[in-house]
Amino acid sequence: MKHLPRASALPLAAAVALALSSCSTTAPTEQAAGSGEVATGNGVSDSQITVGMLTDLSGPFAAGAEVQVTETKAFWDQVNADGGVCGRDVVVDVQDHGYDPQKAVTLYRSMAANVIALQQVLGGPTSAAVLPLAQQDDVYVGGVGWAGTTLQYENNQLPGASNAIQAANAVDHMVDELGVPEGSSIGVVYFSGDYGGDSLAGAEHAAEERGLQVVAQEIPSSATDMSAQASALSQAGVAGIVLAAAPAQFASLAGVLASQGTDVPIIGMNPTFNPSLLSTPAADALLANAYSITSVAPYASDAPGVQAAIDLYTEADPDGAVGWEVPLAYVQAELLKQALDGACEAGDLTPEGVVASLRESSAVDTEGLLPDGLDYSRVGESPTTTVYLSKVDAAAPGGLALVDQLDGPSANSFSYGG
Repeated sequence: MKHLPRASALPLAAAVALALSSCSTTAPTEQAAGSGEVATGNGVSDSQITVGMLTDLSGPFAAGAEVQVTETKAFWDQVNADGGVCGRDVVVDVQDHGYDPQKAVTLYRSMAANVIALQQVLGGPTSAAVLPLAQQDDVYVGGVGWAGTTLQYENNQLPGASNAIQAANAVDHMVDELGVPEGSSIGVVYFSGDYGGDSLAGAEHAAEERGLQVVAQEIPSSATDMSAQASALSQAGVAGIVLAAAPAQFASLAGVLASQGTDVPIIGMNPTFNPSLLSTPAADALLANAYSITSVAPYASDAPGVQAAIDLYTEADPDGAVGWEVPLAYVQAELLKQALDGACEAGDLTPEGVVASLRESSAVDTEGLLPDGLDYSRVGESPTTTVYLSKVDAAAPGGLALVDQLDGPSANSFSYGG
């Protein structure tokens, strides 16, 4: 693995509107760290580093969020057992925003002065609300919802390709491998907000590049019955569907389309699939036509990084739910650990030092957890155009069988214009 330039090499397995005011950072102090001196600030004491996690334990992504919290805590427990970071134990302050942007802002304000970084702000709308505040405070934010709007922030570290890049790859794959012909129509069902809007932008770009028409269906995150959307797409004669929503919408859409006799591929973006869907009445429909595109390798991948993540999770919760969120949580923590290591080595273990460490990273490899060579030195651009495509498969661990890595022409030609 290639770590941040200022970080010492460690094995992977060891290792709302803008507010009128935001939390201020404390003045750095000098404290001993190993053989040198290191400046410290918010979230750092002589013995402890505190990182934050704003996640969704009571909203539409609760099932996957619980898995991520378990893996995250296990990761840092392992790091602490191996000596911690900069001679300190890392602790995680987990807070539940319930996919509510205003609640996320309130929680951020309450914790900002007590954390060095936020390992995760789960969800597009919530991260969009928190990121401006965190940038004002020079606080690193990782694990956001892959929305392109987050790329403008220097303090943000996307774990892989953005939503638009994912959706563009999905359309390219439909045309190149799934028989969607030029001149046909595809459906895009998407959540209101940054997650869905960014996915729609990528799909529309790819559709124009590949000679397709888009039938767009916008839905609120609270809508779980996709009957109306399925009927509209069937009547429009779409040849394939891109879905940027949550597991409940994936199950409903696939199930209703099957009942109507509409036999077309459905490709869901990052958080749309959860293996629990294979225990629902929609299982047969999903097995027949459903695919998943993720920025992080699926649970069934045999990559060394994924296997390290699975081993850790299995030990932490042998009976826990499994899914692609296991490698996701692991790599989010690993990316932050690299940034913390780099800040420590530079003698600047402050929130600002962690952000500076992040932005010196231009060729990050994670042993297959994410595509190789992620570039975080270019503010405004997705760190990669490569994604993972999986097919829903009951025999595969986590319910997704890895098909291929995609890096299609439309994904490469897409630009946020930054």
